[in-house]
Amino acid sequence: MDWPLIGMVSGAALLGASGLQTLSALVGNRRRQFKRRHRYAERRGLFDQQLTGTLNGARAAKPIFKSWAGERPFRVAAIVDEALGYKSYYLVAADGKPLPRFEPGQYLTMSLPVDPQRKAIVRCYSLSERPREDYYRITVKLAEPPNQSLPAGQGSGHFHTLVKVGSTIQVQAPQGAFFLNPTDQLPVVLISAGVGITPILSMASSIVHDRQQRNVYLFAGYRNSSEQPCRDQLAEIAKSPNIRCDISYSKPLATDRIGHDYNHLGHASILRLRQVLPSNNFHFYVCGPPSMMEELVPALWKWGVPEAHIHFEAFGPASLKGLQKPTKLTTPCQVGFAKSHSELTWKGEFTSLLDFAEQEGIVLDSGCRAGSCGQCALKVIHGKVSHTKTPGVPLAADECLTCIGVPEGDIVLEA
Repeated sequence: MDWPLIGMVSGAALLGASGLQTLSALVGNRRRQFKRRHRYAERRGLFDQQLTGTLNGARAAKPIFKSWAGERPFRVAAIVDEALGYKSYYLVAADGKPLPRFEPGQYLTMSLPVDPQRKAIVRCYSLSERPREDYYRITVKLAEPPNQSLPAGQGSGHFHTLVKVGSTIQVQAPQGAFFLNPTDQLPVVLISAGVGITPILSMASSIVHDRQQRNVYLFAGYRNSSEQPCRDQLAEIAKSPNIRCDISYSKPLATDRIGHDYNHLGHASILRLRQVLPSNNFHFYVCGPPSMMEELVPALWKWGVPEAHIHFEAFGPASLKGLQKPTKLTTPCQVGFAKSHSELTWKGEFTSLLDFAEQEGIVLDSGCRAGSCGQCALKVIHGKVSHTKTPGVPLAADECLTCIGVPEGDIVLEA
């Protein structure tokens, strides 16, 4: 037997085994390094997301912060007919500068010269697209009058008839207290009816664009397909694996197909929610006309959803029956109007100081009548005024919004 040869073979075998062990250790180290880097990237991404959300939330929660002061000229770059009575307006800054971020759900306040002989009216329109640097988008529904003998809404009528591509509009910075909470990834339910879809679209589009993994249920109600705006956008949103869309038609057309154009015959009601949702353990964001809000929000409370988990915005006047915060006042008080040299007795029969003043013949400036535009802001000279909802505009310590304000005792207003 050739022992040296055997020794060489054994040595090669040992060297091979040692090399395999070294290679295995090297591969193992690289895998561990990769896993550490991956975990670090995940933690860093989560931290950045949480930090950004916290900063955005703190910024949006303080209405004193605005991206710019006063009004800024915007040019209408495009107009899209979305559905019967709906048009989307794409607004770009006249100075060409990038647009600051807003929180999904917020709105724009703008001055509209509907009558050259009168002061421009102020209206608020929700942003209907996710935040972008190059344009803002609003979707305006032509307000229907109670009967055919009356004109359409002043603001929406102005947009639909007079605003053209190239028109200039004076716009305030995005604002509003109704927005998707940027500090968490909790599952949410987004609910809308009619034009209430506009802030909901902004929220859902942002969730998809930011690749958020939170579970989302989106409910939207319309009469039929002819009055459903932004259908293509909603169809793209519905492709996201974590978003389920449920569309209700109350009066479908003969050509509307259930299971294709819509999912449910009826309204986006509490009954439909309870049929689809696995539980009530969600944060709910609700936007729609007063009739919907007055029915759905109390129904969510009755279902056991905590009040802190329900966020809502109504279109039209703020006086939603049953949704105002209870006033602390239990006895009549005196409301003074300094400039008008008037003192009147408040007995609590009105939902706001604005309604109270108008009923008594005192003319006050107003706009949206929903606590959003700030046109009705007045200085409180004496006493204290509370608000039935969170104001959507910045206020000084001695100011109130009369459209959502009620006295907490004797007060004097600078009006």
